[in-house]
Amino acid sequence: MTMVEGVAARVLAGGTHAVWHEVDTGFWVGNAGGAFLGSIERLGRGRYLARDELHRIVGEYVGLAGARDAIVKRINME
Repeated sequence: MTMVEGVAARVLAGGTHAVWHEVDTGFWVGNAGGAFLGSIERLGRGRYLARDELHRIVGEYVGLAGARDAIVKRINME
């Protein structure tokens, strides 16, 4: 399992940090303060599918960072 920190960590509204863990090859889950944020699945060729905490599709992105950012932005907008 790989934990993504530092530059890859994203800050949620209120200053809580989002931390991402690669729980299986090409599959990441995020949490912040013990709350599940969503998941990201590598589709191949640099494409990543982001899903929110209710498993709804957020979108498909080029690059892991874009997928993480999209989930965090959605949470910050709610």
